[in-house]
Amino acid sequence: MPSFKELRFTIEGKIDGVDFTPTTIPMSRLAEYLLDLATLLGHKESVHLIGVKDGSAQPVIFYDEAEEGRIFHRIHGAAAGTGEPDAVEAYGRIDARFKKDQGSGYIHDVLRNTNVIAFPGVKKGAPETYGPIKERATVVGRLRRVGGKGDTIPIWLERADKKMIYCETSEALSKQLSGYYLQVIRVHGIAVWYRNPDHEWEQTRFAIQSFDPDPLSEDNIGTTIDKLRAVESEWSSVKDPLEELRRMRHGEDEPTQ
Repeated sequence: MPSFKELRFTIEGKIDGVDFTPTTIPMSRLAEYLLDLATLLGHKESVHLIGVKDGSAQPVIFYDEAEEGRIFHRIHGAAAGTGEPDAVEAYGRIDARFKKDQGSGYIHDVLRNTNVIAFPGVKKGAPETYGPIKERATVVGRLRRVGGKGDTIPIWLERADKKMIYCETSEALSKQLSGYYLQVIRVHGIAVWYRNPDHEWEQTRFAIQSFDPDPLSEDNIGTTIDKLRAVESEWSSVKDPLEELRRMRHGEDEPTQ
């Protein structure tokens, strides 16, 4: 039996000057939003419409927790314009529809009480994002889940700060990792990062290529994180590191093209 989590798609707009609600938005218009939303989320076997909440028009979506990493990766990629083409196009159609309806919207993660992505619509300026940025990296965490659907196998690691990291790996490597269930391990591979409109860097995907065969103790991971937090860096005081890097590369007056 699947374990489900909830998303809410808030649709803010107007029809003949009247704000959208479940009883004012035309069914045909709601269907257009939902059709593109289904394309944006993908994984149709794991995503389900439950109802429409009051307030503005808020379709309630349940999704299979086992596919969370893949769904969120697809959403983030679409919003950044670098994801799968059909998802990017669906995101564009939804945002264009919001402009026509004099509104805007967002997808809200109910459990985490945070917005996953926004559709700026008529609001000035689309959210600025950076990425994807790929780099070799290492992740240390407790192995919480192995398995799922698709060509690559989803892996979930829980860091010492309780943040869950979504990873993917080959079927062969996933079989090896399954023997370390609930143990703290160190994995190596390629991390994919985006900087969101709130200027926070988010790791949206981690492709595991190898791992250390010896599991770690709780003391080891805690001590490592304490040491990292104690490291002082002048970059922590820089308001906009990206702009500072551009200045260092191009000089104060040279245009950055």
